[in-house]
Formats: sequence, C-alpha cells, structure tokens
Amino acid sequence: MMDNVMNISNLSCNRHCEPQGTKWEAIYSKTRLRRSYPTLNDVLRFFGNDFKKYSVLLILIIVLGAFSNSIAQNYKASSKIDTNKIAIGDQVNLKLQFTFPVNSRINWADFTDTLTQSVEVVSRSKFDSTVSSDKKFLTLSQTLRITSFDSGNYVIPPFVFGYFKPNDTTKFEILTDSLLFHVQTVAVDTTKAIKDLKGIMSAPLTFEEILPYILVGVAAILVSLLIFWYIMRRRKNKPLFTLPEKPKIPAHIIALEELEKLRNQKLWQSGKVKDYHTFLTDILRIYIEKQFGIYAMEMTSDEIIAALKPQNITEESKTKMRNILFTADLVKFAKSQPLPSEHDLSLNYAVEFVNGTIPAKSNNVNEINN
Repeated sequence: MMDNVMNISNLSCNRHCEPQGTKWEAIYSKTRLRRSYPTLNDVLRFFGNDFKKYSVLLILIIVLGAFSNSIAQNYKASSKIDTNKIAIGDQVNLKLQFTFPVNSRINWADFTDTLTQSVEVVSRSKFDSTVSSDKKFLTLSQTLRITSFDSGNYVIPPFVFGYFKPNDTTKFEILTDSLLFHVQTVAVDTTKAIKDLKGIMSAPLTFEEILPYILVGVAAILVSLLIFWYIMRRRKNKPLFTLPEKPKIPAHIIALEELEKLRNQKLWQSGKVKDYHTFLTDILRIYIEKQFGIYAMEMTSDEIIAALKPQNITEESKTKMRNILFTADLVKFAKSQPLPSEHDLSLNYAVEFVNGTIPAKSNNVNEINN
C-alpha cells in the first residue's frame, strides 16, 4: 500500500522526471511518446481491484456525512439580540429559540442572572411554543431582558442546548452563535460648566396614597357617633337594642280559636259540665277585657252586664251574653244540669257574641283578606 502511495506522489513531478517502479514504468513507457501525465484509465489500471474498495469506502463516508448532516439539521438553536449597541443602563431583548422534532427530549439552555461579568438578566419571559405545519417539529422560544452598567465591548457566550434522539439515551448538545454586545457611555459636554444638584422634588399624591387616611377618618367618625349614641341611650334609660314586637293577634281571633278548641274537647259529653261552662265564661271574660278594656275577670255576671251597657253593642248581643252567664252561674253555684241542647246553645251564643262585637276596622281587614 505504501508503495502505491509513493508511486502516486511521483505523479507530481514535472514532465522530464522519470517515475519510479517497474509497474508504472511499463505503463509510462507506453504513454511517454504521447503525453507526460497519466490518464484516468492509467490510474484505474494502477489500482486494479483495490480501487473498488476505495470507491466503496469513499461513497460510504459521503453518505454517512450527508445523513448525519440531515439529522443535525432537525435540531436548530439560535440566539438573537434586538441591537448590539446600547447606552449604560438601557435594556434590550435577547431571544433564544430551539427547534427540534416533537418526539425528542430536550434540555433548555442553563444560565444565571449574569451572562457575563457585566451583562445582567433583568427578566425572563414565559416560554412560547410553535408547531410546524407538518406537525413534526416544535419550536420553543424565550425572551431575556438584559442590561449592563459598565461601558465596553462584551461577548455573550453561546447558549448550550441539550437533546436526546428518539430511542436513544445519548445526550447531544447544540450551541448558538456568540453575540457581540457594546455598551457606550452617555455623551458629556465638557465645554459647559458643572451644574449643582437639583433639590428633592415632591411628587403629587395619588388616590392610593390618600385612601388609607380617608378610611381612618371615616372609621374615627363612626366610632365617635357610636359612643355618642350609647351615652344618650344610657341617659334616657333606654335599651341599646329594641327588638321589633311581634304583631298582636286581634282579641276576636284568639277568642274564636279558643271556643273552637273547647268545642273539640267535648267536656260536657264526658260529664265535665262545670269545667265546660267555666272555660266558656273565662274565654268570654278575657275577650271582653282585651276588646273593651273592661276587667271582666274580677267581675260578677251582673257587673259584666252593667259594664257592657254603655258599649256600642247591639241588644241582641247583650242578651246572648246575659243567657250565657246565667246558665253558667246555675251550673257552678246551683249545681244545675242543663239540657244537652243548652250546652251547645251557650257555645253558639258565645261565637255569635264575638262575631257581633268585632270592631269595624277588623271587619274591613277581614273582608279585604277574604
């Protein structure tokens, strides 16, 4: 093999030099009268069967190189800066972008809040993703807000992205290009005199700043009013809080409900005649007391009849009340036993008396409700 390489090196000599090697001399001797350099056929005859091996190897290298290059093109990383020249303290956007197949695993570039000694990262945006039209590639991007407070030229080093191919645990890396970053100072006119520092300027107050004071003032006023109201209620011996009174049930409604309960108890049917007439007259006495303001509970039957005379009551109602009281007195004091019809008649007279003495206002309300 080395002999062949040495013989190929002899091809570079000028037209008057004599090639070395017996095999080449035979070929050269046939062609020296025609030309001073070998042709492609001469090279093929020189390598013989070995040329096929070399050609296959060369084709394999070219194919593998093209294949690896096509795979590498599936992964693209880039870094781009809005402008590479800023003044001290200014901020600029630096955009990172990484494109890769959707079925790949990646590691995003790792960096701190300081890209170089003097270039700092102020903020980082959230990741933004874009899928290619054929749904095969995914592009992730992130924007960094960077600044610097030292003038000079700086080189932002490449960002390193890692990725894993499908069904492969080998980690590969791809780098972005480095970026040149120039920070310039603020131009100063040295021909002008140096001015004194300006005094502290007062900023106008905002509503958010005034709001706490307003709330404190309103709270103080409310507390003062509450204390004043408390003192005045105590001086007048009034309760602090008065519960609303329940609406009073009219006396006639209570009386009618009690009479109906008495009817359902069936006392006289069970032999409790005295209890029946006592409860009946008590219901009417309470009704008269609430309806007319007459203390009937402490009065005798005759006193009740006398107290009802000046009231605006019909004579029929007064007569029914007189019969009820008279029958009850006979039962309680004379141990009389009225007829069954007389028991029901006393109860019916009591219901009619209550209905006949309902105030006109209550009648109007009942009519409206009905």
